[in-house]
Amino acid sequence: MRADSPTAPPRPRGRPRRAAARRVIVDATLELIGEGGFQAATMDAIATRAGVGKTTIYRRWPSKEALLADALHELATPPPAPAADESLYELLHAYLLDQERELGDPRVARLLPGLLGELESNPEFAAAWVERVVRPRRRAIVEVLQEALERGELRAGVDPDVVADLLLGPPFLRLLFPLGLPDVPPTYERELLETIWRGIAPDEGGR
Repeated sequence: MRADSPTAPPRPRGRPRRAAARRVIVDATLELIGEGGFQAATMDAIATRAGVGKTTIYRRWPSKEALLADALHELATPPPAPAADESLYELLHAYLLDQERELGDPRVARLLPGLLGELESNPEFAAAWVERVVRPRRRAIVEVLQEALERGELRAGVDPDVVADLLLGPPFLRLLFPLGLPDVPPTYERELLETIWRGIAPDEGGR
């Protein structure tokens, strides 16, 4: 069930098996946030929607904030996983395309205002969001870039942290905060990567 569904069908009778419990809890959390915002996603409401006891939830998450962060992380782009025959350029292009799909997801657009408000007003949720979403996501792409630098696939002296900023920042701005900006062309990700690549490619410029 998507987070933007107007209503959710009743859960099957009986409590879910242990292996399936995490999935139904996360789905219930996203449904409730989508229907009523973060304030609607109380532990009681999540447990009722998922058909589990609160103790089942607390065995998997130490707090509601940790659960909210993990549930929202389900909508995020998976970390880049280099294939043996894939060049760094191809991997980064695929990563940008994945970001476009994630940030263009209508559920993300609908949840964003509530997410920003919750980050501002709930320090415990903000800490869980940083620990469970922001840092792992950034660390994954920085590690890919650092390993590429050590293999000589990036220009000597390039800072992987700065390159990560260039890969993560512009799509976020253009796709989530487009007010007053030109429409994003279909070739945006390729053009963005070409611009970045000219500054980070090895001296021979190969891909």
